[in-house]
Amino acid sequence: MLNLLQLLRDIIQLRRGPQDMPYSMPLFAAVCVASLALQLGIAYLMGIEGDTLAAGLIGLGINLGFLYLILTLRGFANRFVQTATTLLSCTIVFSIITVPIVFLVGTRPMTPEQMSPLQALLGLLSLPVVIWKLVVDAHILRNSLSIPFIGGLGVAILWIVAEYAIGSVLHTQSVP
Repeated sequence: MLNLLQLLRDIIQLRRGPQDMPYSMPLFAAVCVASLALQLGIAYLMGIEGDTLAAGLIGLGINLGFLYLILTLRGFANRFVQTATTLLSCTIVFSIITVPIVFLVGTRPMTPEQMSPLQALLGLLSLPVVIWKLVVDAHILRNSLSIPFIGGLGVAILWIVAEYAIGSVLHTQSVP
């Protein structure tokens, strides 16, 4: 376990890549379960209602499907388990880092004018973490897809845009 935590630290510091993650289906499954459990825990603590398990499963399925698709298109489908384990593990770490900020922000204001000064400050404080997560994701994708860093950054940004678009579509379709 300590070796895994040291590996994650090194990946987050851009010293190592997903190729250093062990190819382990049990580890991949455990990371998927941990990711879902963290999402459910945060949703519960924040009082978010709805079927968060279904939403988490759908989101996980879409993300894993997209990752498998881009790895397959590049001819690197054999890298899926290591890449997915690495991306999900790093997402868990960054989620844990940002949880205190999310709880301090409280309910999300509907308009920017409704944002309190504390919420604005916390948003600014979370910006470096969000940017660093983007850089780490780009680093992981760069190594997994064997492309330059700027290509990994482009894929990571497109991924965020796709997640947001799909989330918006799914959210609007579930609202009567």
